[in-house]
Amino acid sequence: MLDQFGRQITYLRISVVDKCNLRCMYCMPRGFISRQRMDQLLTNDELVTLSGIFVGLGVRKIRLTGGEPLLRPGLPDVVRRLAAMPGVEQLALSTNGVLLQRHAEALKRAGLDRVNVSLDTLVSERFAAITGTDCWRTVVDGLLEARRVGLTPVKVNMVLMKGINDDEIVPMVEFAATHRLEVRFIEWMPTTTVVDGPRVDRFFSNEQAREAIERAYRLVPEDLDPHAPARRFRVEGTEACVGFISPLSRFFCGMCNRVRLKANGRIKTCLHGAEELDLKTMLREGASVEAIEAIVRRTVFLRPEEHFLNRQDVAHHDFVMTQLGG
Repeated sequence: MLDQFGRQITYLRISVVDKCNLRCMYCMPRGFISRQRMDQLLTNDELVTLSGIFVGLGVRKIRLTGGEPLLRPGLPDVVRRLAAMPGVEQLALSTNGVLLQRHAEALKRAGLDRVNVSLDTLVSERFAAITGTDCWRTVVDGLLEARRVGLTPVKVNMVLMKGINDDEIVPMVEFAATHRLEVRFIEWMPTTTVVDGPRVDRFFSNEQAREAIERAYRLVPEDLDPHAPARRFRVEGTEACVGFISPLSRFFCGMCNRVRLKANGRIKTCLHGAEELDLKTMLREGASVEAIEAIVRRTVFLRPEEHFLNRQDVAHHDFVMTQLGG
């Protein structure tokens, strides 16, 4: 499956639920409540059916996201069915880690390959201020349990926020080295004006983060996947790696190989593009697999060349991140 710029689509990110048990300042507005009922979201059978259609069109990697995907009823069974699907080469999960310790072993047995865990700070009080919940220890225990059961490599995602956690960049690398993890530093990107108020004067670039790390460690380039959004480095003398995801200072649209399926059955061909194509309605109205394949091909073919985050003339008002999964 190709788009009009010749990029081959091999990666599907599926938001399995639009609810979350945290209220991170850069992601979900305080007090936000999803108004969508579970019967308005894709059923587990529909998730698997649509995944199969995308795999038939060339997708080889699937990532389950949210909201918080571990809030989805029956998720281990969905994992089992996706992992058994011919053509799926990698099945991953992005989670905030709150429920991970409880579910890691079952997910591994079901066929999940690896996890990414959000952890923006190593200070429990600061964690509570960022997320609205005092459960830092629970998240750390969850990611360590994931490593123990073999959901590796465990990747820790840290959103950089000037004046909030930019003093923890090197300590986070030290944490990754101690526990044999990969930490990925992510620039805070705009989503919707409802949550972007605190972002003013908080942007911290990955170039600044890399400079801070290189004062303490030598980074060895290790970009194994040309389509990966992260510029990846091995931390010399350790078993840790670091990655830099820079959607603003060094965006990577030219190599993007992914599309996104929302929990409500709509797809987005660009994280920052318009919401497109209601596949849930097509399924429920009895559309054939062939008809869905044809319209997915057409929609993906027309996806934009790049996002517009660095264009001041385009207003960004599209989504709350928990409804899409990043």
